[in-house]
Amino acid sequence: MSDESELWRHNLGQLRFFVELARENVEAVPASKGLAEKSTKETLRQAVFHHLLEERQRKAIYSPQLSAIIKPVLDAVPVFLDKPLTTPQLLVQALDEIDVLAGEAIESIDNMPDEEEVEQVVEAFETRYLATLATALSAHFTLAQKLASRKPTDGEYFDVGRYVFARHPAPGRVHSTDLNYAMDSGSGSISIKRGLVSYERFPPIQIMTYGQWFAYIHAIWDEWYRPRLAAAYSRRLGEDYLKNDIKSAFMGELNKIRNDVIHNRSRVKQSATNKILDWATDDGLVGMTTERMVELRTMFPREELLTPPSHGAVPTAKSLPWTGDVQLIDSVQRRLAELGMTKRQQKEIGDEMLRLWLAENPTPDKPAPASSEHEK
Repeated sequence: MSDESELWRHNLGQLRFFVELARENVEAVPASKGLAEKSTKETLRQAVFHHLLEERQRKAIYSPQLSAIIKPVLDAVPVFLDKPLTTPQLLVQALDEIDVLAGEAIESIDNMPDEEEVEQVVEAFETRYLATLATALSAHFTLAQKLASRKPTDGEYFDVGRYVFARHPAPGRVHSTDLNYAMDSGSGSISIKRGLVSYERFPPIQIMTYGQWFAYIHAIWDEWYRPRLAAAYSRRLGEDYLKNDIKSAFMGELNKIRNDVIHNRSRVKQSATNKILDWATDDGLVGMTTERMVELRTMFPREELLTPPSHGAVPTAKSLPWTGDVQLIDSVQRRLAELGMTKRQQKEIGDEMLRLWLAENPTPDKPAPASSEHEK
């Protein structure tokens, strides 16, 4: 299901949730007769129908099929708001009509065939990329403001759960100085010779916030959008493409930075060969500065992803979908060490075991697989 289909399924489900609550409240107080019509309609516009009203103005739904499914609900909203809603009973009666349409739309969304276009998948990924980047860049803003506004009379310990300062240490509290150190990213000044210069530091909160974004973006790229792009290109070009056929130099370098930040304690290793995201510092660290993170907003690889892919090499190996007995594996590893077998020779053991198992368990009425030269 596409991102926008999931979003509109949620919007309609939320609308039905509100109708259910309104119905329950009217049933709980059946004698209620009056209703503040003007304020009720304004509340509905702002809190219940805002997604539908925004769509009527923007017409932003990408999929023509999804747009047609949503249209009856969209058209019903202004009709609803023009009706006299002077009593709770009239309100619920009118809402029930929209509820029926919303239910039918949800059912239609669930039965929609996969029809995503390449451009739609890329646009959805870019939206997710930018929205989450904005969140990562502002993630510590509230905490920074809190620290900056602290007065000596507030106390020196920050209570993480209550988000207030306290005078004495306790579980769940951190000293304001330690919190400042965790956020301190260095300093900048003006040099008459060099202009604006800075002494960079990559504090824990910055590494955590930015590193999490890199991990998240790589994960959804690899697990969500690459398979959908492969499917979209397969439909467009009339031949089957796999996830691994969808490649991006930018996303590949982003993944190398992610790996260094998470697995190499932010020291440059895999990202040492980066050309697009060459963030290495003179100290051999991944220079994950705010300025570089801000630059990412215009670096989304739209054109790269809109370029038709080429088929990659067909995989020649596949991981086995099961585990083995620990003691048996330990015994094999000890024997491998005794024999001094190379890694290449060790990899051949798995193929040999599978051939032996097939030889002992042949398909009925079919000859067993030919034995390898090694088995002879």
